[in-house]
Amino acid sequence: MVRLFKLVIIMKKFLLSIFTIGSLVAVSQTSLLVTNYIAATTIAPNSTVNIPTTINTTTSMDIDIKNISGSTKSYHVKRYDVSLNSGALAYFCFAGTCYGASTYTSQTAITLNANQSSSQISGSFNMLTADIDEGSVLGVSVVKYTFYNTALLSDSVQITLKYNGTPTGINESSNVSISSFEAYPNPASDFTSFKINSSKNTDAKLEVFNSLGSVVSSKNISLNEGKNKLDYNVENLSSGIYFASIKIGGSTTTKKFIVK
Repeated sequence: MVRLFKLVIIMKKFLLSIFTIGSLVAVSQTSLLVTNYIAATTIAPNSTVNIPTTINTTTSMDIDIKNISGSTKSYHVKRYDVSLNSGALAYFCFAGTCYGASTYTSQTAITLNANQSSSQISGSFNMLTADIDEGSVLGVSVVKYTFYNTALLSDSVQITLKYNGTPTGINESSNVSISSFEAYPNPASDFTSFKINSSKNTDAKLEVFNSLGSVVSSKNISLNEGKNKLDYNVENLSSGIYFASIKIGGSTTTKKFIVK
């Protein structure tokens, strides 16, 4: 009976310790704030950023991290290629060093003082510059990046970059109706003009997305055979990277432009 009583006490202590540890994990907070640098928008932990690409072109995204704790900390970043489109290649720069596609973890860490951002450190490539080389045919690629405290691995934030994935619908493909699509001026401050060369008279849809894949405007348009010019007011848009898409039937042609 005494042994049974002691065993019950031990089990209660064991279960209490598990509950306590689980509670600490549940309420633990990261010291990191992750931001889309160009768009100046926060990227929540475990969220997905949708990004369009262009055939045979490198697409880059600058991601800033900030140490929001009250003490100095050092951080590494790790890349995970969940899936890559045929011919696509992912690689990155971080903490002042650029790495090839075969390197998945940064070899150098970035040290940030309390409330300091990687963008505030002098020099090049201290922020994460996430690159992907698109292949000759567009497709969906998914790449995850994890920022983590070198002294405490659980102090981390992971984000997902999804190229040409839903919900953006910015899947560029060969559009026989559009022979050229340009934006001028680019960067733009008041307005930009979309110059579209169409092979025929056709109805289309013009959609503009921000760098997070959210639609900021959408309207139906009519294109004439030959050269077309569409003026687009950007005064109400925040500074950052945007993507204009011309959709005709099941085909889409996309152009990146910058609002300053």
